[in-house]
Amino acid sequence: MDNANQEKHENLKILKASKDRFGSHLKLEAKVADGTVVIRWGLDDVDYLKIRDVVKNNYFDTLESGYHYELLPYIGVSLDKPNGKPTFLANLRCVQGQKAARIELECSEKFAGNIEWFKKDVRCIKDLEHLEWEKFEE
Repeated sequence: MDNANQEKHENLKILKASKDRFGSHLKLEAKVADGTVVIRWGLDDVDYLKIRDVVKNNYFDTLESGYHYELLPYIGVSLDKPNGKPTFLANLRCVQGQKAARIELECSEKFAGNIEWFKKDVRCIKDLEHLEWEKFEE
């Protein structure tokens, strides 16, 4: 697909990194062409622990109440490992007012694939219906 035809996706605002009876997940606010929807993004335990550790740390000297974390809709790939296997890198961002810090963390191939799916295939709220937060509330 030509990049000129792709819509630019907004960052996904992280509302919560947690575990429930369905497993580890992120509660995300996703802005798409026709609106905003809150979704449940399933995680494996390794990705959950890495992201949880990021969102509980302070990336600025002080974090005011207005800060939040975002999941950036792109994945980096590093082939620097001696065994030749690719390493996938997710990108989070801590935003506080006019300041922002990008945090890169290693992620699973599954997580990387989900980001690629979101970036390439999600265009509207209907594409995210199956992940809507309300469907998973207890």
